[in-house]
Amino acid sequence: MAVQSYVPYRYTHDVDVAIYKADLWMLRRELESKEYVLIDNPRLDKLEFKRRSKGDIDIYTEEISGIRVEHLIQRARQALVLGRTAKVISPEDLLLLKCSAGRERDLADAAALLVRLYNQLDWDYLNKSTKNLGIDLRGFLIRSLDRIPLSVDNPPKIRKLLRKLLEEKL
Repeated sequence: MAVQSYVPYRYTHDVDVAIYKADLWMLRRELESKEYVLIDNPRLDKLEFKRRSKGDIDIYTEEISGIRVEHLIQRARQALVLGRTAKVISPEDLLLLKCSAGRERDLADAAALLVRLYNQLDWDYLNKSTKNLGIDLRGFLIRSLDRIPLSVDNPPKIRKLLRKLLEEKL
């Protein structure tokens, strides 16, 4: 849903939430009152709220792909999500998490984010974080350029511009 708050190009049925562990009880009380069931998933180091007729809600209280939850929350921004104001992950941290996951839809999400936000991103932060996390963000983002949304005017021109930008910035 964070991608959708920055670039409304696709919808998702699940939600990922980073929350302080001390606040988990409030979220649990609210979701259980709406018939969600809490499941611990130690293999993926997360909690999952499941409900038969709704999408899943994945809860992270410690870290996500090597980034501490406290850090993600501190850098979060206010955004409009489904008509409501909410805190969402920063676009830089979102790109880092998409790179860490590396799935096909993550490449497409990264391309959409780049097209919309490339001139607003904190490239110094991305460079520093890439080194700390040991990920190839540059390679991931260059691969993502093949997934620029069809709604973009002149994708070859945008792809060329973004490739040059990535080579300069990362």
